[in-house]
Amino acid sequence: MKSLFRKASPSLLYRSANIPGSEKGMSEEELSDFPCVGAWMADLRWMTELECMSILQGKPLCPNPAQDTTTTQVQMYRDAAERVKLEANKITEGFNTLFKYFDASKWNLLNNQTVEITCNIRKLIQLCNTHVTDVPSYIQEQQEVVMCESAKLVQQTTSAAEKNILHRVPLVNQLTFLGQSFSRLIDCTLGYLVRRIVDMLAVYSSVSSLHVIINNMISLGLEGEHMCYMLAREGAVRTLVEVCRKENVAFTRSKALRALATICCAPECVVELEKENGIELLMDILADESVIESVQGEAAGVVAQITSPVLDQNQHLCRFAESLQAILRALLRLCERTEGHETFLLSAAAIANITFIDPSACGLLQEMRAPQLLIKACMCRKARSLFAKDQVATVLANMAAVSGCQEGIRCCGGLDLLVSFLYQKPCLMSTTAERSACERVQQKAAIALMRLCQDTRHTYRVIRQKGIPRFIELCRDSQARNNSDAVLVACLAALRKVCALYGKDGISTLDYQQLVSPQLMDSFLMCSHSDENFV
Repeated sequence: MKSLFRKASPSLLYRSANIPGSEKGMSEEELSDFPCVGAWMADLRWMTELECMSILQGKPLCPNPAQDTTTTQVQMYRDAAERVKLEANKITEGFNTLFKYFDASKWNLLNNQTVEITCNIRKLIQLCNTHVTDVPSYIQEQQEVVMCESAKLVQQTTSAAEKNILHRVPLVNQLTFLGQSFSRLIDCTLGYLVRRIVDMLAVYSSVSSLHVIINNMISLGLEGEHMCYMLAREGAVRTLVEVCRKENVAFTRSKALRALATICCAPECVVELEKENGIELLMDILADESVIESVQGEAAGVVAQITSPVLDQNQHLCRFAESLQAILRALLRLCERTEGHETFLLSAAAIANITFIDPSACGLLQEMRAPQLLIKACMCRKARSLFAKDQVATVLANMAAVSGCQEGIRCCGGLDLLVSFLYQKPCLMSTTAERSACERVQQKAAIALMRLCQDTRHTYRVIRQKGIPRFIELCRDSQARNNSDAVLVACLAALRKVCALYGKDGISTLDYQQLVSPQLMDSFLMCSHSDENFV
């Protein structure tokens, strides 16, 4: 290796060029009389340095032993959890087959299936003991209980297969006992594996290790609500909140906050977050203008998650309600100053969710001039997606339900924007999520327009923006509304409100007779089930 990169001597270079007098050797000053040799020597230096860099890039850097150990341990627990869930699902399917044989009184098949389930349970226990070091005593005890209950079940089904007689009640009881014991075993095992990962987060050795652990916790949270509940039960929420509070790892806040947003999809997790004073943490992050935007965006994501209307627990966020005005102000400020789509989307989603769970939020948003800010944002790139418009339409529709907020929406171009929302269409290659978002935009825009049209002056503005033809199209054409009955009902109601205030102008006689005159349910049934083309 040394010979490859050793600087060539001038005499060697001179001789290789076959220059007369090279046998005597020449100095570098003498070589400078030959321009071609000087140029070659200058080029040679860069050539050898580039070659050296290529070889160095091919060599692995010295690994960090602590990081490798953490990654290996976390991956070991993750793999063990995945294997346990996989085998548990197979055994659960076996239980379903077992009940089918029981209902059909197929005793021989019932016995064979019971033996197979017992073997699979034994395999699962061996798997746990192989992949999990130092199995706790309470898990070992539960393993023994499960094996004992499965042995009893095998004994009963074997007797039934041999005698073709079965006592149904004892067998049902035994199946119930085994199922409950098996569920407790899986819950204990998975909980232990999750707790080991959470415990590693509390004693991380480096920032890179911290990121590895949090990434795995996010992956676990994405597996479903039950796993989120298990993470919260094993202390993940508490540990992540502590990470967010540490000054020396402030740049990992965004990742820890994203993990919190992933986990807090169940009421129990939200309770745990409030218990750990996580609401105050979120408020501090959002209110502190010195915090970088990416971190504030992730904090807004946590707020959007814990205020989601699908969660019952958000009605009981006492500390959140106490600081509602400060949170709304911070979220609106973030919507206004950000240029990023994701940050705007998370902030707007949090505001929209708050208007669902707390009616007083609409009045506060009106005082803060939220309609002007959100309508202006829809003209920018950050709010051009259907998902962002869905959140803006939600806020405007909820605020339009409050009489004191209606004029504030109308005076800043809200009617024009909402009519344009009716004309939103997903692209040809859109995903299911985008089509669903488009449905919600159309539905909420129609609801908001119905609420905002209080006199002929407002109704005329909707008509002038060609709102009636779009209402009719969404009612008549099921593809335009993506076969959504919710959009159909909202458009029928809005169309009737406009016609009630402005009369038949702007609508054909046939449309009026079929969409406005009949009972709402009759028009709905006609538009939702008819394949006829209306001319």
